[in-house]
Amino acid sequence: MPEEINTFKDIDEYYKQFKKEYKEKAKEAKAAAKAEKAEKPKRKKGFDKDGNPKEKRLPSKYNIFVKEKYAEIKEAHPDMDKTEIFSEIARIWKEIKEENNYVDQEEEVNDVPEIQEEQEAPSEDEAPKKKRGRKPKKASE
Repeated sequence: MPEEINTFKDIDEYYKQFKKEYKEKAKEAKAAAKAEKAEKPKRKKGFDKDGNPKEKRLPSKYNIFVKEKYAEIKEAHPDMDKTEIFSEIARIWKEIKEENNYVDQEEEVNDVPEIQEEQEAPSEDEAPKKKRGRKPKKASE
């Protein structure tokens, strides 16, 4: 703020000049940010940050089951809508899962035994401590 401001008119002129400079700086900063954003390419789906294609995950047992059963149920009951078909598939899946009869096609192809790691019981020193509860309120007499 200059020292030669003595009147309201000087203050008003200084304020207008300051406001104008501030708007110009803000406009330049906004333009610079926009230009920086424009330089950065948009990420495409199916590619990682480096631009290499991502590997697709294998479908789960349920995904494979739905794919197989959807066509069967749709063919048998063409009047059912999607919601009813999926509820029927879910009901069938639940029954089969309880019986453990459904085998994933992946497991048939890849007969690789699963490795189970032995878990050691935590020692007394490493056992988590119980949190203290709230202190009981004293009865007022």
